[in-house]
Amino acid sequence: MSNTKYKDCVVKLPFVMDGKLMAVGADVLNGFNCHIIYAFAYKTGITGLSKKPHVHEYDEAIFFIGSNPQNPGYLGAEVEIAIGKDEEEKYTFTEPTAVVVPKGVPHCPIITRRIEQPFLVMAVSLTGERES
Repeated sequence: MSNTKYKDCVVKLPFVMDGKLMAVGADVLNGFNCHIIYAFAYKTGITGLSKKPHVHEYDEAIFFIGSNPQNPGYLGAEVEIAIGKDEEEKYTFTEPTAVVVPKGVPHCPIITRRIEQPFLVMAVSLTGERES
């Protein structure tokens, strides 16, 4: 490629798994103040590493996206997430969904109740690195 003026704009995503999750942050995204955790859900039970509710000091959007390009409106699973401190409201969905969690609001666990096909889960935060 002779013209590489914008080569740093194209970043290869790491698909090396750290436990069950893959992640990318500002260190990989050329300083872009964003952090994304992503994983494919392929079985029932707890999805991700959070077995109990937790909070962040930043807003987070969690995306649940189906894997069938012929039917993008089909998640292929039934997923439940708990949101809130005392009430721990449970929300269940079977279609591609985004859960937007304001900073300071407890959320999780995410539980896949039923699955027919793998789906992608992505937690996107406007922070350069993930909290421990």
